[in-house]
Amino acid sequence: MARIAPSAIPSSSSIRRAEVRLSPTFEVIRHGSEDYRAAVRLRDAMLRSPMGMATTVEEIEAESDLIHVAGFERGRLCATCLLVPEGDAVRMKRVAVDPALQGAGIGTAMLRFCEDLARDRGSRELYAHARDTAVRFYENAGYATEGDYFDEIGIPHIVVRRSLAD
Repeated sequence: MARIAPSAIPSSSSIRRAEVRLSPTFEVIRHGSEDYRAAVRLRDAMLRSPMGMATTVEEIEAESDLIHVAGFERGRLCATCLLVPEGDAVRMKRVAVDPALQGAGIGTAMLRFCEDLARDRGSRELYAHARDTAVRFYENAGYATEGDYFDEIGIPHIVVRRSLAD
């Protein structure tokens, strides 16, 4: 199936979400693949570029052993995250959903996919360092905040965690 880069997705001003039926699919993608490169571009656009940053070659090399998840809507990459197994837990990081499709349930569907994947690997919980702007999203998805806010790359974050025994 041909895939289209996130930049090819129409802007939110040209999509009326109520008229669009979304049925994203999720899969684990291979590090270094074209899908992986598109995921890095989406992550950079959403998470790094606004801060004047970009993913470095060293960061890409360090990701080679991680689990790379990508979401596709009608063949277009629309969401991505990384999973880092850590004993009985899995840390989710670099979560990004194309801004044109935010609010349409894609992020929540990706969380559920990641929870199932982690559960299938024998993990007991999934957690993330959530930016302050994403805390409500995680809470609405059943995640609990833990501890106090802390600074990570100059942005307030807090740990969000969900037991996979639910």
